[in-house]
Amino acid sequence: MFRLLHKIYVSLRWLMLFAAVGVLYLNRSLFDPLVDLVDALRISDGLEQQKSGEVSGKVTRVLKGDMFVLKDQSGRPHTIRLTGIDAPVYQMNNRAEMLRALASKTNLSRLILSNEIRVELTYTNDSHGALGLAYLGKTNVNVMAVETGIARANRDYMNGLPLKDRYALIQAERRARMNSE
Repeated sequence: MFRLLHKIYVSLRWLMLFAAVGVLYLNRSLFDPLVDLVDALRISDGLEQQKSGEVSGKVTRVLKGDMFVLKDQSGRPHTIRLTGIDAPVYQMNNRAEMLRALASKTNLSRLILSNEIRVELTYTNDSHGALGLAYLGKTNVNVMAVETGIARANRDYMNGLPLKDRYALIQAERRARMNSE
Protein backbone atom coordinates (compact mmCIF):
# COMPACT_ATOMS: atom_id res chain seq x y z
CA MET A 1 0.00 0.00 0.00
CA PHE A 2 2.76 2.44 0.95
CA ARG A 3 4.58 1.71 -2.31
CA LEU A 4 1.44 2.52 -4.34
CA LEU A 5 0.92 5.80 -2.47
CA HIS A 6 4.56 6.71 -3.02
CA LYS A 7 4.26 6.03 -6.78
CA ILE A 8 1.13 8.18 -6.98
CA TYR A 9 2.85 10.96 -5.01
CA VAL A 10 5.95 10.88 -7.26
CA SER A 11 3.78 10.77 -10.39
CA LEU A 12 1.76 13.77 -9.21
CA ARG A 13 4.97 15.71 -8.48
CA TRP A 14 6.28 15.00 -11.99
CA LEU A 15 2.92 15.96 -13.48
CA MET A 16 2.96 19.24 -11.53
CA LEU A 17 6.51 19.93 -12.74
CA PHE A 18 5.54 19.32 -16.38
CA ALA A 19 2.44 21.48 -15.96
CA ALA A 20 4.53 24.31 -14.46
CA VAL A 21 7.03 24.06 -17.34
CA GLY A 22 4.14 24.13 -19.82
CA VAL A 23 2.60 27.22 -18.22
CA LEU A 24 5.98 28.99 -18.22
CA TYR A 25 6.50 28.06 -21.87
CA LEU A 26 3.09 29.39 -22.88
CA ASN A 27 3.77 32.65 -21.01
CA ARG A 28 7.41 32.99 -22.07
CA SER A 29 6.82 36.56 -23.24
CA LEU A 30 6.73 37.54 -19.56
CA PHE A 31 10.49 36.95 -19.53
CA ASP A 32 11.22 39.31 -22.46
CA PRO A 33 12.21 42.25 -20.22
CA LEU A 34 14.68 40.03 -18.37
CA VAL A 35 16.11 38.71 -21.65
CA ASP A 36 16.47 42.29 -22.92
CA LEU A 37 18.22 43.35 -19.72
CA VAL A 38 20.71 40.48 -19.98
CA ASP A 39 21.26 41.40 -23.64
CA ALA A 40 21.95 45.02 -22.65
CA LEU A 41 24.38 43.95 -19.94
CA ARG A 42 26.38 41.75 -22.35
CA ILE A 43 27.27 44.56 -24.78
CA SER A 44 30.99 45.22 -24.63
CA ASP A 45 32.21 45.17 -28.24
CA GLY A 46 32.43 48.11 -30.61
CA LEU A 47 33.40 51.75 -30.35
CA GLU A 48 33.89 52.82 -26.73
CA GLN A 49 31.68 55.82 -25.99
CA GLN A 50 31.29 58.00 -22.94
CA LYS A 51 29.05 61.02 -22.51
CA SER A 52 31.34 63.91 -23.34
CA GLY A 53 29.06 66.90 -23.46
CA GLU A 54 25.85 68.25 -24.83
CA VAL A 55 24.81 70.42 -27.74
CA SER A 56 21.39 71.75 -28.59
CA GLY A 57 19.98 73.66 -31.49
CA LYS A 58 17.78 73.44 -34.55
CA VAL A 59 17.97 70.61 -37.08
CA THR A 60 18.65 72.20 -40.46
CA ARG A 61 19.12 69.14 -42.63
CA VAL A 62 18.62 65.38 -42.48
CA LEU A 63 21.36 63.50 -44.34
CA LYS A 64 20.06 59.95 -43.91
CA GLY A 65 17.90 57.92 -41.56
CA ASP A 66 20.36 58.19 -38.68
CA MET A 67 22.32 61.38 -39.46
CA PHE A 68 21.47 65.07 -39.48
CA VAL A 69 22.97 68.55 -39.29
CA LEU A 70 22.29 70.61 -36.19
CA LYS A 71 22.98 74.35 -35.89
CA ASP A 72 23.78 75.35 -32.33
CA GLN A 73 22.96 78.72 -30.73
CA SER A 74 26.18 80.27 -32.06
CA GLY A 75 25.32 79.18 -35.63
CA ARG A 76 27.98 76.45 -35.93
CA PRO A 77 26.82 73.33 -37.79
CA HIS A 78 27.36 69.92 -36.20
CA THR A 79 26.91 66.66 -38.08
CA ILE A 80 25.28 64.25 -35.64
CA ARG A 81 24.82 60.53 -36.08
CA LEU A 82 22.35 58.82 -33.78
CA THR A 83 24.32 56.30 -31.77
CA GLY A 84 23.18 52.76 -31.15
CA ILE A 85 21.18 52.54 -34.37
CA ASP A 86 21.70 51.83 -38.06
CA ALA A 87 19.52 53.18 -40.85
CA PRO A 88 19.21 51.49 -44.24
CA VAL A 89 22.06 52.39 -46.59
CA TYR A 90 21.38 54.08 -49.93
CA GLN A 91 22.41 51.57 -52.64
CA MET A 92 22.19 52.60 -56.29
CA ASN A 93 22.03 49.03 -57.66
CA ASN A 94 19.37 47.75 -55.24
CA ARG A 95 16.02 49.47 -55.72
CA ALA A 96 14.38 47.96 -52.61
CA GLU A 97 17.23 49.12 -50.34
CA MET A 98 17.22 52.52 -52.02
CA LEU A 99 13.50 52.92 -51.28
CA ARG A 100 13.99 51.81 -47.67
CA ALA A 101 16.83 54.32 -47.24
CA LEU A 102 14.74 57.14 -48.71
CA ALA A 103 11.76 56.23 -46.51
CA SER A 104 14.03 56.17 -43.46
CA LYS A 105 15.41 59.62 -44.29
CA THR A 106 11.91 61.00 -44.92
CA ASN A 107 10.57 59.61 -41.64
CA LEU A 108 13.44 61.08 -39.63
CA SER A 109 12.90 64.41 -41.42
CA ARG A 110 9.24 64.42 -40.37
CA LEU A 111 10.28 63.73 -36.81
CA ILE A 112 13.07 66.25 -36.22
CA LEU A 113 13.59 68.66 -39.14
CA SER A 114 13.27 72.33 -38.07
CA ASN A 115 12.81 71.30 -34.44
CA GLU A 116 14.88 72.25 -31.43
CA ILE A 117 16.64 69.18 -30.10
CA ARG A 118 19.21 68.39 -27.45
CA VAL A 119 21.99 65.89 -28.16
CA GLU A 120 24.01 64.15 -25.45
CA LEU A 121 27.34 63.63 -27.22
CA THR A 122 29.06 60.28 -26.77
CA TYR A 123 31.86 60.62 -29.31
CA THR A 124 33.22 63.64 -31.21
CA ASN A 125 35.85 64.35 -33.82
CA ASP A 126 37.70 67.52 -34.84
CA SER A 127 35.37 68.44 -37.73
CA HIS A 128 32.25 68.96 -35.58
CA GLY A 129 31.03 65.44 -36.30
CA ALA A 130 29.62 63.44 -33.41
CA LEU A 131 27.70 60.43 -32.22
CA GLY A 132 24.99 61.06 -29.70
CA LEU A 133 21.62 60.46 -28.12
CA ALA A 134 19.10 63.01 -29.41
CA TYR A 135 16.12 64.24 -27.42
CA LEU A 136 13.08 66.06 -28.74
CA GLY A 137 11.75 67.42 -25.47
CA LYS A 138 11.81 64.35 -23.20
CA THR A 139 11.49 61.90 -26.12
CA ASN A 140 14.59 59.88 -27.02
CA VAL A 141 14.82 60.18 -30.83
CA ASN A 142 17.17 57.17 -31.08
CA VAL A 143 14.61 54.90 -29.40
CA MET A 144 11.73 56.37 -31.41
CA ALA A 145 13.64 55.77 -34.67
CA VAL A 146 14.08 52.10 -33.83
CA GLU A 147 10.53 51.66 -32.58
CA THR A 148 8.95 53.23 -35.67
CA GLY A 149 11.16 51.30 -38.10
CA ILE A 150 13.24 54.25 -39.32
CA ALA A 151 16.35 52.35 -38.21
CA ARG A 152 17.35 49.20 -36.35
CA ALA A 153 19.32 48.85 -33.13
CA ASN A 154 23.01 48.15 -33.64
CA ARG A 155 24.78 46.67 -30.63
CA ASP A 156 28.22 47.58 -32.05
CA TYR A 157 27.38 51.25 -31.40
CA MET A 158 26.06 50.74 -27.86
CA ASN A 159 29.34 50.11 -26.05
CA GLY A 160 29.78 52.62 -23.26
CA LEU A 161 26.22 53.92 -23.36
CA PRO A 162 24.37 53.95 -20.04
CA LEU A 163 22.49 50.75 -19.30
CA LYS A 164 19.09 52.49 -19.40
CA ASP A 165 19.76 53.71 -22.96
CA ARG A 166 21.01 50.31 -24.19
CA TYR A 167 17.99 48.64 -22.58
CA ALA A 168 15.59 51.17 -24.15
CA LEU A 169 17.08 50.59 -27.62
CA ILE A 170 16.87 46.81 -27.30
CA GLN A 171 13.27 46.97 -26.05
CA ALA A 172 12.37 49.33 -28.92
CA GLU A 173 13.81 46.80 -31.36
CA ARG A 174 11.62 44.07 -29.81
CA ARG A 175 8.51 46.28 -30.05
CA ALA A 176 9.30 47.09 -33.69
CA ARG A 177 9.62 43.37 -34.50
CA MET A 178 6.30 42.63 -32.75
CA ASN A 179 4.55 45.47 -34.64
CA SER A 180 5.85 44.28 -38.01
CA GLU A 181 4.61 40.70 -37.51
